[in-house]
Amino acid sequence: MLDIRSLPTRAWSLLKAPHRLALATLVPRAFAFCHTFGLTVWIALVEGSGWKLIGPGLLLLFWPAVAYLHAARAQNSKHAEFKNLLFDSLLFGIWCSVLDFYVLATLAIGLACFMNNMVVGGPRRMAASMALFAGGALGWSALTGFGFRPYVSTGLDIYQGAGAVIYFLAIAQVMYGQNRKIGRSIVEIKFQNRVFHALLQLGVVANRASNIHTLLDDSLEHLRADFPEYGFAVFLQERQRPEVTRYAAVAGLQLGPEDERRLGSLLATLHERQENTIKLRETTIGEQLYATPMAGRLSIYDGWLIVRAPKLDGALERMLTLFADQLAAATENKLLHLELKKTAERDGLTGIYNRGFFESALQLSIQAKAQPPGLDFAVLMMDVDGLKKVNDQYGHVAGDQLITAVAERLKMQCREDDVLARYGGDEFVILFPSADLSAPNRVAALIRAHLEGQRCIITPTHGESVEVELRLSMGTASSTEVPAQEVLTLADNRMYDDKTQRRKARALG
Repeated sequence: MLDIRSLPTRAWSLLKAPHRLALATLVPRAFAFCHTFGLTVWIALVEGSGWKLIGPGLLLLFWPAVAYLHAARAQNSKHAEFKNLLFDSLLFGIWCSVLDFYVLATLAIGLACFMNNMVVGGPRRMAASMALFAGGALGWSALTGFGFRPYVSTGLDIYQGAGAVIYFLAIAQVMYGQNRKIGRSIVEIKFQNRVFHALLQLGVVANRASNIHTLLDDSLEHLRADFPEYGFAVFLQERQRPEVTRYAAVAGLQLGPEDERRLGSLLATLHERQENTIKLRETTIGEQLYATPMAGRLSIYDGWLIVRAPKLDGALERMLTLFADQLAAATENKLLHLELKKTAERDGLTGIYNRGFFESALQLSIQAKAQPPGLDFAVLMMDVDGLKKVNDQYGHVAGDQLITAVAERLKMQCREDDVLARYGGDEFVILFPSADLSAPNRVAALIRAHLEGQRCIITPTHGESVEVELRLSMGTASSTEVPAQEVLTLADNRMYDDKTQRRKARALG
């Protein structure tokens, strides 16, 4: 059943916003046809032809609306408007014949038709407009007879001349407006291309960065390269302690350490729940800054993207939102990647490197030895004496506590470049890249002095805490002694030799 209430909605749904060309020509076309109708009425009154001329002239008032509806309902409104402009030429050609080719009107109207089609379609469309104008004029004259009206009155000439001037100025204004729109569109497209390029670069940077500091620094440098007129900064703050800035990066902003501290404190007072870009009133910075939150995009941090810009508009705010989203996603992914990498490389009990990571690092050292300049490396193997006894007497939980205590003390004796790993159940190993035998011998001496014989408190699952004496068997080796592939085996053999000698010494003692 037909729903009467839906008819207006259905009728309006047939219309849509036409092409900008149809919108631009609506007012000039309406003026031109209304002005021509006024010209017709004037001539009819002067010559006494009355409604014989005015009646048909009423059709001139309807055509602008018909042309607009034609463009609005067409599938291709731009193509429809091109047809409307050609039909303008045909109608005006016919009407110039109706007015017996009143000279001033014919020249002005014909020139307007030719110019309109020339502007939108070039010489070929102008030629088509001239052909239609001439065809309409000559065809109507052939049907009704040819007449010529060179002059009616001075007042009518003034009216026609003023109308022509107004019309051409209106067309000029339309062309100016269209050029401005095109110019703005070009600027917007260029800006969007810069944003798109910057987003792609941020993705590349995120993949290459080895840590969060590098990620943020390199990302802002790329943003600065694509948008040199702006300055950028990023602050990541701990969610539980917003006054603590965990990571910060700056590019293109004149921020000293004190300015960074003050800005970080200011951001800590804001609520991360805000989703819109806000204006910062930080007077010590001396620049107008805007902050876009990374709300809800980071799991353990609250983040802010800061930009220095002369003013905040819609395009800039959308750009900052995109960049904030990209940086937040890249940061979250990098944090997850680092955490997974740490889990894969670390021993679950002690937190130091595991055997897999050590063997990878050892292979790199072996390759470095094989290639010029042939960098040497060294290894220190260690075994915790008495672990089996602790496990048997107090349980494996107590044994794990012993292993953890040894690992903590070994970390204190290692340098930053040394690779300390848990190699097996009670075995530890330290790799010394770019070192000779003196490096493991030095660390072994430190372990003998500061760790050997110390008392370690462990707590069995059931029972009171007990003290266990720490004892380690050790063996060292270097690529200066044997081929690189045999260094680990030599250190392992020497460790077991040391363990055997220590057992003999304890037995004799």
